[in-house]
Amino acid sequence: MRRWAALALGLAIVAPAQAHRGHDSLAVVTLADGSVTVSHRFEAHDIEPALAKIAPTAQTSLDDPVALAALEAYVLRRFTLTIDGKPVALTHVKTDLSHAEVRIEYRGRVPKRAKVVAVRSSVLSDVYRAQVNQVNVRRGTVVKSLTLRGGAAGSVTLG
Repeated sequence: MRRWAALALGLAIVAPAQAHRGHDSLAVVTLADGSVTVSHRFEAHDIEPALAKIAPTAQTSLDDPVALAALEAYVLRRFTLTIDGKPVALTHVKTDLSHAEVRIEYRGRVPKRAKVVAVRSSVLSDVYRAQVNQVNVRRGTVVKSLTLRGGAAGSVTLG
């Protein structure tokens, strides 16, 4: 009986240590009145270790302005948005580090009645093999979702 209790206790201690959340991010693409806002959301505990690859000459800390600037440029390079077949130029608006979540926001101009929104996201797929990038595309009350892996692209049609 003691052996089973010891084994159960050992498994209870080891199981949480082996468990790890998958690597994922969320991008919310919001279309309104001829503009688009793209808000990327990451867990800080996924981003800080990734900074070693994203910004190899900077500190692996979100407190380092060089690392943060490299991260903002990296996300902009690895996330492309195309509306009705035309690429959308995005510019950085702000980065929010106030929680355990990192939010990076970009903005651009789009046609007012966009029909097809195409996205390619390879954000963090070069760092984490199992990276999943979810993208929610929103216009008004309509929200459509894409789940992208390995730098894949996807598109949604808006009504």
